[in-house]
Amino acid sequence: SVEKTGRLVVVDEANLSCSIATEIGMIVAEEAFSYLKAPIARVARPDVPVPFSPPLEEYISTDADKIVAAVKKIAT
Repeated sequence: SVEKTGRLVVVDEANLSCSIATEIGMIVAEEAFSYLKAPIARVARPDVPVPFSPPLEEYISTDADKIVAAVKKIAT
């Protein structure tokens, strides 16, 4: 799909660093860089401990709004 669209958004519920999203982004950067028309976007939790408070956990979690924002950012 990167070859067809020239774009990539990777979504992961783990922290941003050392996640599968990071690994997938790196593989695409190594093997399909010439096809990319925009930077690779990663949507994941920030590199902070997961809060005990449910509202704070919801705030840092991956959700549809964050995914849509990432797609819109690289689609222009």
